[in-house]
Amino acid sequence: MYLVNLNYIKSIKFTPGSVYLFAAGFISILGQVVVLRELNVAFFGVELIYILSLGFWLIGTAIGAAASRGSNIPKEKNIRTLFLITAIILLIDIVFIRGVRNIFSGVPGAYLSFTYQIIGMIISLLPFSFLMGLLFQYPAKLFVSNGRTLARAYSIESAGGVAGGLASTLFLHFGMQNFLTVLVCSTCSVLAASYYSKQLNLKSRKIFSLTALMFLLVLFVFNTKIDTWLTSWNHPSQVASEDTPYGRVTVTESGEQICVFENDALTYETEGIAAEEIVHLSTLQTVKMDSVLVLGGGFEGIITELLKLNVKKIDYVEINKELLSIVKEHFPNQETKPLADTKVNIIYEDPRQYLRQAKKYDFILVGMPEPMSAQNNRFYTKEFFEQCPENLNTGGILAFKIASAENLWTRQLIERNKSIYAALKLSFNNIIVLPGVTNIFIASKSKLITDTKILSGRFTERNLNTRLVSPQYINYLYKNDRFASVQKLLELGSVEANSDFQPISFNYTVSIWLSKFIPGFVNNTQQFLKISSYEKSPVFWALVIFVLLLFILAKKRIALGKMALVFFAGFAGMIIETILILNYQNRNGVLFQNIGILLMSFMLGLALGSLTVDEFFADTKHRAKINHLNGTLLLISFAVVCFIIYIFIQYNFLANLVITSLVLLLAGIFVAAIFAFVSLYKVADKQAAVTQLYSADLAGGSLGSILASLILIPIYGLPASMLLIIILILFTSGLFFRMR
Repeated sequence: MYLVNLNYIKSIKFTPGSVYLFAAGFISILGQVVVLRELNVAFFGVELIYILSLGFWLIGTAIGAAASRGSNIPKEKNIRTLFLITAIILLIDIVFIRGVRNIFSGVPGAYLSFTYQIIGMIISLLPFSFLMGLLFQYPAKLFVSNGRTLARAYSIESAGGVAGGLASTLFLHFGMQNFLTVLVCSTCSVLAASYYSKQLNLKSRKIFSLTALMFLLVLFVFNTKIDTWLTSWNHPSQVASEDTPYGRVTVTESGEQICVFENDALTYETEGIAAEEIVHLSTLQTVKMDSVLVLGGGFEGIITELLKLNVKKIDYVEINKELLSIVKEHFPNQETKPLADTKVNIIYEDPRQYLRQAKKYDFILVGMPEPMSAQNNRFYTKEFFEQCPENLNTGGILAFKIASAENLWTRQLIERNKSIYAALKLSFNNIIVLPGVTNIFIASKSKLITDTKILSGRFTERNLNTRLVSPQYINYLYKNDRFASVQKLLELGSVEANSDFQPISFNYTVSIWLSKFIPGFVNNTQQFLKISSYEKSPVFWALVIFVLLLFILAKKRIALGKMALVFFAGFAGMIIETILILNYQNRNGVLFQNIGILLMSFMLGLALGSLTVDEFFADTKHRAKINHLNGTLLLISFAVVCFIIYIFIQYNFLANLVITSLVLLLAGIFVAAIFAFVSLYKVADKQAAVTQLYSADLAGGSLGSILASLILIPIYGLPASMLLIIILILFTSGLFFRMR
């Protein structure tokens, strides 16, 4: 491997084509990270927006890669011009995204209409991603015109992507704000346009590049003020705003009210009563409160309310250290003083990781955000609830809250709540659900109390100073008709329990979110989610028919067949990457730095896979082996690797960052190896192959990204989705072997 890499480095010789390819990969990944993070904030952190954005990104890149389908070798001056335009477009993109809600006259704090959100994403993503597609196609054509291969061009671009992913991870680790990262990315694009070439010495472009660099230098000097000004468009009363590994945290102050926003969604405001409600209603179930564990949300008033009780010790586990630091710095002393109480021990760790230490508590209160994303769904699954009894003393209580509706539950809301209830029921014998705008779940292995005389008596004895909770309110919650009807509704019928492997709750939450904009989703019964076998699944048969049609059409047209195979490699690769990263999230929590490492592992696999195939088939002796049989064996080997991944997921062998990274590396190697093999198979026109294959690869990745996140994983879960990919790969290998 050392000799291969050494020969590879010597063969590149830092030609313009190789430098432009590496720069394109670097800018593409780094730019993608900053743009998607901005969109995530602009649309209140809803994970569906991220998924749709990634799909639009890949579509735009595919269009750019498919443009200019001819075999003409692009001029180097045109490539440099594209880099300059990219630097400008990226800056415009960030400004547009920060102001998108104002541009479309959105109501502060409310969602834009679904149509405007889609339009906003298209405007933000398609121009930049289109340029990224061109910036692979043009340098790749220039690169292969000098006798090199598309496989090697692909490996160089992937290596640039690895560097871009590493840069985004390090920038975040050292606290660099997203706007400053944007400036770095634009500067790199200008520097790529300024790359010196003996064959190109255009004075006008050098002057323009120098001017652009001077302008960026000014932006660097005033970046903090500009960043604050752009944020103030949506938060005119802001006192602080900071990008953390878990999202953007913004603090605003108006009069005596202080608000905290995470990804522009309101997390906490000092005049709220949510903490009072969950703490005092749930703790009435016990008289023993010596030790309490709070998982997230402690700064939202939960700690303050708990200290009003006879609690001896509170362990508060917070996953986002930066968030708590901002709160402590900008909240008044009376709000932060409880966090410094001698009874309170703050622990910065992922809550699920902390539960594995098996310490015992009388009460566990979960203050994590509701399951609006796969990231937060992991705190409402059967695997999470199975951990909790191990950390509770005899008679211990678990409590959490989920936003709901007070009077009318839609079909999705019913199924979402039932899936969480079913997961909770597997670990706790007794459950009480207090309905309202927020549902409060109280669970224990011991008997729970519903007698309002006992509960009201305990509340009176505690002599608490509260704004909402009172004996009358307690009596109202337990004796109104909704209390009994909700308990009956949650017990009625059978719904599959929400789990790490099958995040049903997240999918229902997505449907609830969509129903805000598309009324037809309100009455969607989601029956397709109950499909448990492939032979009854329309999704499975639609994918099989789609693959079959591709190869039937491609049987007599080699170029179309090659595009179909590369399309499927990109499709399968994106689904596998999504499954592995989601599995890591479920097991270890979302540490953005670690997710960056996982993405880099896959990109590194892409670089190594394409390079290895290109090196192996470089000479005439091995070139004769580029045939149907070897291609089929490559696909079958890929299926075997996928089966090993399935076993690893099924038996929880992927809980470790190192192992998960290595598996992603291996998957990336096979995806790129298929691309490289096809690019060398019966090549008639290298320049034309660049456009055809790269655009097909991106189109497949786009479809795979959307299907994996919105359909395949919610329907089948993680292990079953891997089995589906194995079946389709084996099916594809048979079709490829028959293709002549």
